[in-house]
Amino acid sequence: MVSLIVLWWTCNAKLIGLAYLYLATIFGVSGFTMSWFMRVELAGLGEQLLFGDQQLYNVLITSHAMLMIFFFIMPAMMSGFGNLMLPVLLGTPEMVFPKVNNLGLWLMPLAYMLIISSSWIDEGAGTAWTIYPTLALSSSHGGASVDLFIVSIHAIGLSSLSGAINIICTAMHTKRSHLTMLHVSLYVWSLVITGVLLILVVPVLAGAITMLVTDRHCNTSFYDVTAGGDPVLYQHLFWVFGHPEVYIIILPVFGMVSHIIHTRGSFNPFNTLGMVYAMISIAVVGFFVWAHHMFTTGMDVDSRVYFSSATLLIALPTSIKVFSWLVMLQRVALSTTTVLLVTGFVIVFILGGVTGVVLANSDIDIVLHDTYYVVGHFHYVLSLGALYGYIAGVYYIHPILSGTTTMDALNRVSIMVLLVGTNSIFWPMHLTGASGLPRRMSDNADVFISSSGVTTTGIVMVMLSVLITCAMLSASTTMSSNITLDHHHITTTMSTLTTHDPLTACPHPDSLLRHYTTTHTYSNDCIQYMGSLHE
Repeated sequence: MVSLIVLWWTCNAKLIGLAYLYLATIFGVSGFTMSWFMRVELAGLGEQLLFGDQQLYNVLITSHAMLMIFFFIMPAMMSGFGNLMLPVLLGTPEMVFPKVNNLGLWLMPLAYMLIISSSWIDEGAGTAWTIYPTLALSSSHGGASVDLFIVSIHAIGLSSLSGAINIICTAMHTKRSHLTMLHVSLYVWSLVITGVLLILVVPVLAGAITMLVTDRHCNTSFYDVTAGGDPVLYQHLFWVFGHPEVYIIILPVFGMVSHIIHTRGSFNPFNTLGMVYAMISIAVVGFFVWAHHMFTTGMDVDSRVYFSSATLLIALPTSIKVFSWLVMLQRVALSTTTVLLVTGFVIVFILGGVTGVVLANSDIDIVLHDTYYVVGHFHYVLSLGALYGYIAGVYYIHPILSGTTTMDALNRVSIMVLLVGTNSIFWPMHLTGASGLPRRMSDNADVFISSSGVTTTGIVMVMLSVLITCAMLSASTTMSSNITLDHHHITTTMSTLTTHDPLTACPHPDSLLRHYTTTHTYSNDCIQYMGSLHE
């Protein structure tokens, strides 16, 4: 084990990447635990675990959303896998700003302590992750809980910005001269595009919540309607950040999925240029559709028509990616754990996308706004899509870093339990939401009790799958079974350049990159070198 003192001073990208993954996993488990408390409360009629405390229920919702978005998926897919894979995929020994990398890592636990404190100080921050006025103003939350919540967002935002700047500069300025951007992994492209999005939208959120703080403590009235402010202004500012945030979460998963299919299939990615343009198009169009979250604010008809049409437009580049994945999956055997997880990702992402097309219609959205239909939709796209991508990334990188493998039979069982469990949680939400069940309520009508039971059963299955996965990864590491060096592990620069010890720096790649070709294949010298690392 690496001591905290070593972690405090380290500038090693591999070690920082592993620390990001460990921290993100721990924070994600804490956020998942909060969702378990919510599901237990909703499993029966009347008061259950929370004794009818609606404020505590809202606090759990708020903390759950923040932890899963800002503390789990974003740092894991961007800074975690990014630090481990980006330098090696580009053929560079380190990230370009190692000390900034270390700073971003240690801002994470600081922000986590602040957000947990905000949940227990006074009545807790029960504003939901959107922090809408007037609920977030002093008249509704007068204590320090919302202030700590906002400071936590600033801290985790700085962490995300430091990682984004590091990723962009590393990709632009340190890659080898004969590696053009069209020849690097699609995961590199996804990280760069996501980094640009972060740099553009995080300052907007920072400004919006800073104005909220001044409304609470400095007698300004940006959002306070009683003093002439406009709460809808905050919604515009928040969703200018919030909708690109959706793609900040999912674009690295897109890149990871494409990279895994490519390496497991030992062939060139299908429609590489189209996949790159699709990701860029998704990111660009995502800046112009923010107000489809605000159809119920009294928007005029022309604006509703525009935002509905622009939202539907995003389906075009997304479809390009989905069909490209399907073409590549036809050429890959569904026998490996990572490919099964990628297949599960494509399934749940398609389901989430179909339900999103329904919500793009402004008239339907007004009816379904703030119902469980919306909860089911964005969990299919973000929660399940990101979760499957994260687990696939862990299974992909674990053998490369540790030199050990897991048991395929148990892997398949775990994946099937996960697939059934996640769909059992969120598919019934579409049905109950279409029936009018509002979200953020700690009790339901008795007509929805059967759906709540199915959802609760699903979360138990997900817990079982997570436990199986953790047990297998831990056992495989301790057993130290040697990895088989077949073609799955020699078709990418990452596997060729990564040393057996994940905590040591990457070897200088000049002597190895001469074997790199546009087809991503290597000579026997590279294969023998990779074999020597695991002997």
